[in-house]
Amino acid sequence: MTKSEILEDLDYIKTLAEEGKNAPLLGGRIGIWWGILLLITLFIHYLALTGTGPLPIEMIGAAWMAFGVVGSIGSFFLGRNLTKKPGAASINNRTAEALWTGNTILLFTYGLSAGVSAAYGRVGWVIMDTMMPIAFGLYGLTAYVLAKISGEKGQLIVGALGLAFVPISLFLLGTAELYLAAMAAIVCTIIIPGVINIRREPNEIV
Repeated sequence: MTKSEILEDLDYIKTLAEEGKNAPLLGGRIGIWWGILLLITLFIHYLALTGTGPLPIEMIGAAWMAFGVVGSIGSFFLGRNLTKKPGAASINNRTAEALWTGNTILLFTYGLSAGVSAAYGRVGWVIMDTMMPIAFGLYGLTAYVLAKISGEKGQLIVGALGLAFVPISLFLLGTAELYLAAMAAIVCTIIIPGVINIRREPNEIV
């Protein structure tokens, strides 16, 4: 291999690295999917707490189980389409996928453990409300990390909003209004950023 060919290869590798670094964040449609399901489930939970909905509070666990099952199925099919998008294998998007997967595992483990503890009378059911500040704290941390890796400054705003809802959620623990506040937080930290990400998604390789 000649010196010229080596330099051309290095330039090609540098270009690929730069393209990967600047690749837009994908997954906006998955975020919107989960966000819409969250809005529906949170509203059902609010209605159950206030006694104004068709589902009694004793059955609210079934609603959250349905949320997880339906969300996972939809996320699987949406994720398959994203793998074909340019930049899907970039460090930005691989980091985002790892962070959101980790968030999901942590929240599922916490929610299941809290539910079992409450069911056995070890703690009160209010422990389930503590998932809200934990979730929004994770959302804020995830957005901060993605902002630093991807260079997308808008993620810092998302992160700040997520963290702002942590004290709000703690203040509203044990109240039905917590779930209304959580709905507003979902719109700010998941739905709107998801729409922005979709608008930035590349349609084809250029």
